Amino acid sequence: MIAITGASGQVGALLCEQLADRSISTAPLGKNDQWRPAIRSSRAVAHLAGTLQPRRPDDYESANVRTTEVVAAAARDSGVERIVFLSYVGASPDSPNAYLRSKARAEDILLDSGIPTTIFRCLHIFGPPDVPGPTAAAFLQRRGPVVVLGSGTQRIAPLFLADVTDAVERALLDPDAPSGVFDLGGPEEMAMDDFVHALNHGRARIVHLPPSLAQLAGRVLPSLTPALVDLLVRDNVVKGLNRSAVDAFELRLRSVDEVWNRSASVRGSAPG
Repeated sequence: MIAITGASGQVGALLCEQLADRSISTAPLGKNDQWRPAIRSSRAVAHLAGTLQPRRPDDYESANVRTTEVVAAAARDSGVERIVFLSYVGASPDSPNAYLRSKARAEDILLDSGIPTTIFRCLHIFGPPDVPGPTAAAFLQRRGPVVVLGSGTQRIAPLFLADVTDAVERALLDPDAPSGVFDLGGPEEMAMDDFVHALNHGRARIVHLPPSLAQLAGRVLPSLTPALVDLLVRDNVVKGLNRSAVDAFELRLRSVDEVWNRSASVRGSAPG
């Protein structure tokens, strides 16, 4: 059995589906479930719980660090053979960004657990058109313009949801999968504005919020935090063209255009 924390999130939900298709039993774990007995009964753990947008009374410490302490303690008391964890590119104990500091602390807890651990440091994750997920959904034009924090020229390398779950699945199921930390970004870099246009098939009307105003909004709006704003207004790419995760786990990464515009073309050509 494989325990999956954060099983109701976009990555966890798809991972549960993929493993079920392989007839692999899972223990989906949410915030109010009993984690310790489920983890102790599992041979591997996908630790996907955590957040970039904590809601009170949670904060980065409780959501990202304390949950990881529970996972590591339960895994040490059991026969868990591997832990797979999703972190974020740039995680560092010295980062000025509170989210990245919390992810770095969580990484250290797992790497010090004595259990083989594979960590994927991911970038912005987007889903398909029918289940876009929070990142893509925030940039879909509905009634008004799409609000982009920052200049819109910041560089990003969006990562398709199913490519993330493929990487996690391979790390969980392959006994020879490598341990360690792997950066994982999408197959192409683009400006944030180009990402928005791709999601909206080139028809988006964009309004930019300057970084100074965005940071102010991050302090007063419950849907934002200063750490989230910081990640949205600056470059988010894999530096040094690090393809170690792609090579080590034999991944084929899909672009935004491949997922969104080809899907739209298929829908548009379907017989009425």
